Amino acid sequence: MVAFLRELAATQSVAAAAKAVGMSRTAAYNLRNRLQGQPFALGWEVALECGMHALAQAVMDRALNGEEIQHFYHGELVGTTRRHDNRLAQWVLENPWRVGRHQVAREYAGGDFDALLERIEAASLGWEEGEAVPGPGWPFADEEDAQRGEAHFLGASWYAANAAPPAQRRGRPGR
Repeated sequence: MVAFLRELAATQSVAAAAKAVGMSRTAAYNLRNRLQGQPFALGWEVALECGMHALAQAVMDRALNGEEIQHFYHGELVGTTRRHDNRLAQWVLENPWRVGRHQVAREYAGGDFDALLERIEAASLGWEEGEAVPGPGWPFADEEDAQRGEAHFLGASWYAANAAPPAQRRGRPGR
């Protein structure tokens, strides 16, 4: 499972990741569906979130730096200009929570993908009773630290978890 998730993060292709570990694309989706709400499903979201970060960077670069347009005359390059798409920049500024797939994957567990992969490799397929979702600072020193970390993430004081309109917010993974 960990090899699949690493490959998924690298390729952003379920088919390529499944092939790399000797399984079919359908088998990979079946495994994810069977383990919905469990560490592997969260790992899947975090792996795909890695690609969203790359895409978000490309969108931000294009919004900030524009797009180079080449100008040709009689088949020869005679110059270039930059075209900026202010609608793209405005959309990014107005929708920061939409540049990504899953709120928890992006903001909480995405900070420590390796810790999540260690959890998937070393522990049971499901969440243990009272287990904290891996994230920044995981593994936590004690249950109290884990609860504080989750409370901070889910609390009203944390901007990104509450910035989206209610219809756009995504809940934490099921346990």
